[in-house]
Amino acid sequence: MQNKGLMAALLLCGMATAAGAEPISYEVASKNLFSPKGASVEMLPVPGLLADNAALLESVVKDYAYYAAVAVAPEEELLTSEATVLVANHHSAEAAAAAALAGCNAARKGGAECVLAGLVRPKKWAARDFQLSLEGTLVLTGDYKKQKGPRAMAISAQTGFFGLGFGAQAPEAAVQACADKGATDCAVAVVDPG
Repeated sequence: MQNKGLMAALLLCGMATAAGAEPISYEVASKNLFSPKGASVEMLPVPGLLADNAALLESVVKDYAYYAAVAVAPEEELLTSEATVLVANHHSAEAAAAAALAGCNAARKGGAECVLAGLVRPKKWAARDFQLSLEGTLVLTGDYKKQKGPRAMAISAQTGFFGLGFGAQAPEAAVQACADKGATDCAVAVVDPG
């Protein structure tokens, strides 16, 4: 059962999830989460990338927490270029891909735009209405679930950061905890009245 006062406060504060949806309960969120055990790597074709370099890149990417992405500058040397960018622990593959491409394009020396070379998703991944990073999944199913009383989780779709809040001001505290990590797009994603 949702606390109408808490939900009204969220709406008044304009705190919806990054996707624009209203916050959901732990019960709904937990049904959408993937297992924290295991991930799958999808390597994407990059013109001109040697097979040995692609295999090396895959061996590195596989050890990163979902959702992760790697982007490369196709006209620069993969192993020595500062434009080879790998980001991890985002709340979706799309967010990880956007962050990797932005970082790569900012670091490349010139030439062609960066391209996505690989993605890391949870095992048995399929599109779902709600997704969290590996770290976010562990915290939501651990610390958040164990807490009694009002609680909220805010997430940053752009950075993969998140924050928890507890007590009467849980939504505001969650947004602040997320923002304190350096994110500017934190929004309440999960909220429970107690």
